[in-house]
Amino acid sequence: MLELYGQCHGSTVLLHGGAGGQDPKTPDTVSKATAALKTSAAEAIKALNAGLDPMQVLTQVLGKLEDDPQFNAGTGSALQSDGQTRLTAAIMDGARQSFSAVISCSYIKNPSLLAQHLQSESSRVLTNPGAELLARKLRLPVASSLTEARVNDWVKKVPESGCDTVGCVIRTAQGRILVGTSTGGRGFEFPGRVSDSGTVAGTYASKFAGISATGIGEEIVDDGLAVRLETRCRDGWTLEKAGRLAFNEAVALKRLYGWIALDAEGFWNAAYTTAAMSFVVFDGKKGLVHGSK
Repeated sequence: MLELYGQCHGSTVLLHGGAGGQDPKTPDTVSKATAALKTSAAEAIKALNAGLDPMQVLTQVLGKLEDDPQFNAGTGSALQSDGQTRLTAAIMDGARQSFSAVISCSYIKNPSLLAQHLQSESSRVLTNPGAELLARKLRLPVASSLTEARVNDWVKKVPESGCDTVGCVIRTAQGRILVGTSTGGRGFEFPGRVSDSGTVAGTYASKFAGISATGIGEEIVDDGLAVRLETRCRDGWTLEKAGRLAFNEAVALKRLYGWIALDAEGFWNAAYTTAAMSFVVFDGKKGLVHGSK
């Protein structure tokens, strides 16, 4: 368990690579995940400082993490009990308070691209057949997200050792906040189970704050975690006060999840009630501010 708070100035990027569930990752696994997050966050900060569109930066970061098989998002996603991958990704633009998501995508390696496209559509949350129809419309390649390791685990009935959802929260130098979350789910769940990532409980942003959650999705949904944190900030609480109450509530209820959060003034919060969570905090002026070991 851990809760951390701080403040960054200028552009800011927070990333997480999963809080783990009842079977936490090894220290070596967390270290490797953190190293990958550091590389992606450094590239994102450089792009933001160069003036690139923050929505494009967010999508690029999520896409890179989805392409990394060590994470349970995109390539390397966990298999449900019927041996299929069903991916979920969500994006929210805090300035527009616009949420978009795709749910249960089976043959798309980068669901975050679909979620980003839906930001400009009238129907902004899709499952199948709509998600796959949209992928064809955008001419995204039909591709399997299976890896040999995930298939072997499924054949051997090895439980998924953690909830390696990936998440990104960005704040521009002007205070605009964007959030994205992408996941392959819990692993071995009933076919069609939907994670918290595709809901406002797991992914939420406004002009006040942005939050991306990870962990046991049903518990995150039960607590309305992301939107509840944002609401407390919207109502005038500091992010630290809101985060501390959320953490204490989670501990009291014996929840197993974590989150990264950032407000419009650059104050940040990273917390988890599990054994570990891979995450990094990058400041546009100072570089790496904090990260998991």
